[in-house]
Amino acid sequence: MLHYQRNVRFILFLILPILGFLLGWSLSQKNNDSLGQELSRLEENQEVIANMNLNAETTRPAVFRKTDPKEVDLSTFWEVWHLAEANFLRTENFDTQTQVYGAIKGLVESLDDPYTVFMTPKEAADFEESMSGEFEGVGAEIDRRDDQIIIVSPLKGSPAEAAGLQSGDIVFEIDGEPTFGITLEEAVTQIRGPKGEPVILTVIRENERKPIDITIVRDSIVLPTIEWEINEDEIAIISLYQFGNNAARDFRAAVEAIVLESPKGVVVDLRNNGGGLLDACIKILSEFIKESVVVRTEGRRFGDTGDLKTGRDGSLLDLPLVVLVNEGSASASEIFAGAVQDLNRGLVVGRKTFGKGSVQNVIPLASGANLKITVSEWLTPNGRSIQKHGIDPHVVVEFDENAPEGVDQVLLRALSLIGTSEMYEIIAEGVPMPETENNPIVENGEVLDNPIEDDTTLNTEESNTDEAP
Repeated sequence: MLHYQRNVRFILFLILPILGFLLGWSLSQKNNDSLGQELSRLEENQEVIANMNLNAETTRPAVFRKTDPKEVDLSTFWEVWHLAEANFLRTENFDTQTQVYGAIKGLVESLDDPYTVFMTPKEAADFEESMSGEFEGVGAEIDRRDDQIIIVSPLKGSPAEAAGLQSGDIVFEIDGEPTFGITLEEAVTQIRGPKGEPVILTVIRENERKPIDITIVRDSIVLPTIEWEINEDEIAIISLYQFGNNAARDFRAAVEAIVLESPKGVVVDLRNNGGGLLDACIKILSEFIKESVVVRTEGRRFGDTGDLKTGRDGSLLDLPLVVLVNEGSASASEIFAGAVQDLNRGLVVGRKTFGKGSVQNVIPLASGANLKITVSEWLTPNGRSIQKHGIDPHVVVEFDENAPEGVDQVLLRALSLIGTSEMYEIIAEGVPMPETENNPIVENGEVLDNPIEDDTTLNTEESNTDEAP
């Protein structure tokens, strides 16, 4: 019996390691298969992941630390802090939280991107309010370029529009205080204010020899989203004023009503539309363009790079389309017009657009503050970068001083072309693309070896027009 037990123990000693090895090998193979399937699934769905809304992120992304705090010498920072605290005359100006926010803003400003900004909780709340469509101020989209504050466009029906503020005006002073070098957020804060209080904007305007003082009385600003009508020629004219939180929903509701009227064509007016949310633009484009790449994004992270496509179920896919633009059309408006051009879906009429070719992500922070940061550059479907160059319309309509007062010359030109053979001939001719490193000439999906010469140079510096003081 003892001999038998010894044999059993010897057999178990040999078998158990073998069974353990086989079990481990089996689990390893299963995990590898699962990993392979997961990687395959991610590759197949790269486009879907890239379709995430880049402008309205609601959760903080994972932070991968590259800078070791132990390797950063902050001694000078603390030395200045303590010296200021010990020596500065006006002690009432000391507020620890304000100093901390100021230090963070300095860090962000050192990135040398005027539209990547840190917003305090108060500024973050104001930003969210402006995106919701209601706030108090003058009602104008502004931008910062070359250390200057520029009016992109006054909003429809706003005090800014009524006071005569124009697209392209350079804001030289705000209530007598020079604006050179201030941040976009600081300009917004200075221009905004309680309803009923005036603000004086001193602007430099093209073809004017002297600065112009424009007094604007602040008011409650309710941003309109959309207006539409069917004219006597059965053309639907849709004015889209901004790509805000409710834009896609409101546009869809308008389309449902428009379809019942059986229009013969559609004019989408994006003049002075300063942009907004990327996903709203894609959803609205889906009404006109079926299952096509309408914008390409290039960023550092996987989720910030990809091709964004429209959906399948548009209601206006086959109707003649004309898009109206001007120098106040920016950001999402340029994405819309660029897609219509590159995909030969319709005609773009008006004047060259603003030229904003980047996407910002708004990242909420634990304190209630926000970090708005440039995460990617966007390109048209054919790979055009429009940063600072803008979209060139198929048909340019310059302002005619001799035209009767109150006549919308751009709209009249659009209505004269929509649905005609001339319209489709112009679309077929296309729009010349500037020859730059960022804008290779694309034909039938291939980059040409000998692109057409063009002396236009684009700058890929970021800009943002989604501020409405």
